[in-house]
Amino acid sequence: MRKPLSLFISPRGERVAVAAGNQVTILRKEDDYQEPCGIFTICNCFQLGFLASDSSLVLYACGAWSESHDILGIVDDADVIYFIKANGEEITRITKRHLKISSTVIGLLAENDSEVQQSFLCSFTVLTSDGAFHHIEISQESSASIFPVNKSGLALKRQFPQNVFCFDYYPELSLLVVVGSITASGKSESCYISLWRKHQNLVLELIASTQFKGLYFELKGYAGHLAYPKVSISPKGDYIAALDMNGCLHIFKLDKETYSVTKFAFQGRTNSDRPLNACTDILVDIVDFTWWSDHVLTLAKQSGFVTMLDIVSGLKLIENEPVYSMPVLERVQKFEGNIFLLEGFSSEDRFDSSNSNRRTDDLHHGEQTPEDRSNQPDISRMRWNLVSLSERSVPEMYKILIGNSKHQAALEFSDRYQLDRDEVLKSQWLCSNQGINDLNTFLSNIKDKAFVLSECVDKVGPSEEAVKALLAYGLHLTNFYKFSEQNNQKFGEIWDFRLARLQLLQFSDRLETFLGINMGRFSVQEYSKFRVMPIDESAIALAESGKIGALNLLFKRHPYSLAPFMLDILAAIPETIPVRTYVQLLPGRSPPRFFIREEDWVECDKMVGFISNLPENQDIDNQIRTEPIVKQLLGSFWPSTAELAFWYKHRARDIDSYSGLLDNCLSLVGFACQKGVNELKQFHEDISYLHQLVYANENDAEISTSMSLVAWEQLSEYEKFRTMLDGCREENVVESLWNMAIPFMQKRFRRVSLATQEQIA
Repeated sequence: MRKPLSLFISPRGERVAVAAGNQVTILRKEDDYQEPCGIFTICNCFQLGFLASDSSLVLYACGAWSESHDILGIVDDADVIYFIKANGEEITRITKRHLKISSTVIGLLAENDSEVQQSFLCSFTVLTSDGAFHHIEISQESSASIFPVNKSGLALKRQFPQNVFCFDYYPELSLLVVVGSITASGKSESCYISLWRKHQNLVLELIASTQFKGLYFELKGYAGHLAYPKVSISPKGDYIAALDMNGCLHIFKLDKETYSVTKFAFQGRTNSDRPLNACTDILVDIVDFTWWSDHVLTLAKQSGFVTMLDIVSGLKLIENEPVYSMPVLERVQKFEGNIFLLEGFSSEDRFDSSNSNRRTDDLHHGEQTPEDRSNQPDISRMRWNLVSLSERSVPEMYKILIGNSKHQAALEFSDRYQLDRDEVLKSQWLCSNQGINDLNTFLSNIKDKAFVLSECVDKVGPSEEAVKALLAYGLHLTNFYKFSEQNNQKFGEIWDFRLARLQLLQFSDRLETFLGINMGRFSVQEYSKFRVMPIDESAIALAESGKIGALNLLFKRHPYSLAPFMLDILAAIPETIPVRTYVQLLPGRSPPRFFIREEDWVECDKMVGFISNLPENQDIDNQIRTEPIVKQLLGSFWPSTAELAFWYKHRARDIDSYSGLLDNCLSLVGFACQKGVNELKQFHEDISYLHQLVYANENDAEISTSMSLVAWEQLSEYEKFRTMLDGCREENVVESLWNMAIPFMQKRFRRVSLATQEQIA
């Protein structure tokens, strides 16, 4: 029989090798065995020293990991031994000719003692079917040295099986269990299972032996073999199980005190407690097995069902047995409750991935020989899946089901073990679209109110209606934490809920503002950004883009928050925009009346006092300082007349400097005077004279000038007078004097006289 798929697991499960056809795929625990860390492919053309077809198919029979060195020793069906690094790189290979043997290699033993100082890198022991041992050492230079083990070193030479079918090694007690026959032919159903203690230099001491009936040799012309010979010691060394080629599993009890091996009297039971015949009902038609724990076996049946059997109680531990194709089972030697299942199936077969989380891969190989095709599936068209099964506590299993989004299974699991359903509902909510239906189905049924409230605050629904529903539900939850004598704590969760309510109110206000400035259009991404952005930054962005209508709405809805930044925001409006379009935004001597929404119960003096004592956090401050809160914290902020006059002058100069639009400068200062900033009247007069000079009619072209406002301000009164007369001709000088120069001097003289009289008085 040729084994199409094989599985080799390192003692601690750090590395897993899947051997299929010409390819060995190596996986690692670090990434949960999801991606290969190495792939080894054999070209078998010259493997046996003669020319073979490129399509020759290699099948692997056995192998072992030297985990401390990340080296895999693996044997193919031609008894060629390969030594491979975890990255798939071949170190060396050894053939039958190198070993000088004629018998079949049954298996490898890896020496995993990394603490012993050695001159070589690692070592393996080879056991052949005739009972011979060979010791192989892999050097640091990637070469191999072979040392045959002299049989005279065996304590009882004649008692060691002359025909070995399978073996297992239990390193904790240095025990070697061997299934074989005393005769060299082995053509008998009478076999021996013997237990040996391994000493240094591979000196073996026979401890126990017992005879049993089982088919362990291949009958010529018989195609009914189900399984490959296999023997395995349980994790704690209390039991031994041996599988023969007919698919019958034999179980033995190992007494570690007397080191006796006896047939275990297994009595199987069904759920109805009806006794079963152990050999005919449960322990037959088995294609592979491994130990789950010290007294629980994992069995793969010929039908494809995989089950777990407690050999002490006789009960099956899996109710709904999963089905796998061509299952191969192996366990992690160092840990109980950790096994791997390898499944092979044709690429044409339909594959149901609901059994477990699996890693799949394709096999690309040549054709099998005609005699192989009759007994083996076409490996060239096969795929494989690797399934990891690990023991988990109830909370761990619950967490895994939720983490894999198996919500219905998790709900059933929670009901079975009386677990809190909240975790499933939370996962369902987080995995949902978080619309209104999801809110009603999942979020509203979660008992963890702190989580629910955080979701109402942090999440933005996919639509305007969903956002409003989330905010409304959060406000409903926090309505139970009003200020009262019973809820008079100074600190604690109740204050967190009140702060959350302020955030919800702020986000609700921002939603209405966002819809207003976007004329009813909603965008999840834009609203998500807008609602947490400082309101002054949003205002400046609108001002810079010239969106005067939106800016006006922003000032109306958030007047107290924007008042301290009003002058900076207005200065961001492009200088080319006509002043009359935003005259309603320009500040006057007195602040206008502000209209804001009605205060909520949380926007009270107590909450203002609490916020005042919080550590400064700009991000949180933006989210909890609603308009009523800002009003109480800052009061009615408004610039002084001097500050307004300074800003208007500076803004007028900027408009002239950046755009040259003196009309805008004159309009700006004129509107300021109309709004009560009378300190700007002379400045407005100066601008008007400059405006007459700059925008002189065509008949007065020689009088016009291109002087800037800043340059005009720097001239003395006399220089301004002379500038008004520059370019005048005899025929228009009188007109210029009467229209501009004389009125200019009269106003200046009158202003000086008034100032002098005030000083005398």
